Amino acid sequence: MLLIYCATPARLANRKKEIMDFVTKQGFGPFHPFQAFEYERFEGGPVGREKTIEFCCRAIDICDEFWLFGISEGTLAELCHAIKRKKPIRLFIDEFDKNWRKEYKRLKNKFGDPLAKLKAT
Repeated sequence: MLLIYCATPARLANRKKEIMDFVTKQGFGPFHPFQAFEYERFEGGPVGREKTIEFCCRAIDICDEFWLFGISEGTLAELCHAIKRKKPIRLFIDEFDKNWRKEYKRLKNKFGDPLAKLKAT
């Protein structure tokens, strides 16, 4: 069984269970950062955002695949890390994030076009 990293924007936190069920129904184990790193203790608490992103990247390293469920600054940082680590990547942004195109355009200056890198491989 594969362990799947479920990259999800905070604005879709209310869909965590749905995303985890989606992965489980396909026969895989979901690793969801919102489940592992509670906001109050990590990003919004004493650990802080920068260290939490580092922990997320370390979690990506131990997962077998990286599945992207939406676009945000955090998920694009995670995606860039997964690309660098040559992780198998699957996209579910159309199914789960109706605003992904707007967010992707907004963040393009900071991250470039990592989705184009996926299409090129």
